Amino acid sequence: MIRFSVLILCLLLCVGCGPQQVTVERGQSTPPHIELQPPVTIESYVRRGEPFESTYTAVPERVVAMWQNSIETIIALGEGDRIVAGMGIPNRKYVRPEYREAYDKIPYKDMQYFNLESVLMMKPDLLVGWRSTFTNKGLRPPAFWKPRNANVYIAESSLGAQSALTMDMEYKYIRDLGRIFHRNVEAERLISDMQQSVNYTVAQTAHEKPPKALFVELEGKNFRLYGHKTLAGNIGDTLHADVIDTDTPSISMEDVVEQNPDVIFLIVSDGEYSQADTIMNYVLQQPALQGVNALRNKRVYFLPLLAVYSPGIRLSDGIDIVSHGLYPNLYPEGVPDLIH
Repeated sequence: MIRFSVLILCLLLCVGCGPQQVTVERGQSTPPHIELQPPVTIESYVRRGEPFESTYTAVPERVVAMWQNSIETIIALGEGDRIVAGMGIPNRKYVRPEYREAYDKIPYKDMQYFNLESVLMMKPDLLVGWRSTFTNKGLRPPAFWKPRNANVYIAESSLGAQSALTMDMEYKYIRDLGRIFHRNVEAERLISDMQQSVNYTVAQTAHEKPPKALFVELEGKNFRLYGHKTLAGNIGDTLHADVIDTDTPSISMEDVVEQNPDVIFLIVSDGEYSQADTIMNYVLQQPALQGVNALRNKRVYFLPLLAVYSPGIRLSDGIDIVSHGLYPNLYPEGVPDLIH
């Protein structure tokens, strides 16, 4: 078995969230070389309205994956051994249990952003991430990597909110990675499982009154609103919820009282997991909200951002949490908890 080691000299010890240069010295088995015949061409976007194409003549063997959607989706497709570095998972406990063994085998893992020099020394042939990853101040645009024999794939749902974010975007993301890694069958199975879950919920609740649902993230004394054009709202709409939306990106406590939602999904980002209970208690103890149906009936639930922002395979968690929260009679086991 061919083995290799990656050695990166640590020149900068970084505390915080900026790019860092790191030392990595690990052994990892080289995955099998698989030619793609015919070659696979994938369209991605530098930014909305600016597409670019990447052609793959072989399955990538040295992948740098940024953010949880990339890492876990590649693992779900059965190709975790091709990841040489993974960034953006705050703690191993937030990785799905069935993916943890493959995650542990990734040679380099960190929450912090990779330094460009470090990534160059890893000699990747594929980098997968968000639009914010591939900027002139970050890991550079796709054009930088092309002459270095490395392709770039950018998740469409990370491009910004100029157009609606949908579950179909996430299905395309999984399908594209399936084509890149020659795992088409596995990709279609993952997508089908999610679609069947949605179809089951819709069929079983077809004659119920749509529950009034509010998707929000706490911002100071108000809430950031996730409406119809967000993925959270799209999941709610697809599951026949009456999703609360306004013309503004935020909603006040007073407006929440006026809207009187039946269920509230409280979105928390990975940086807030340790304060999640504090955030929940703050909302539940607001005097102005005590008459709101969702609080009176104890139907305020956590919805991790990883399940509703460019989630890839974790879209299935978004679907499960929203389905269970909207329809407790159909799902008496309760809402899945991904945070505790």
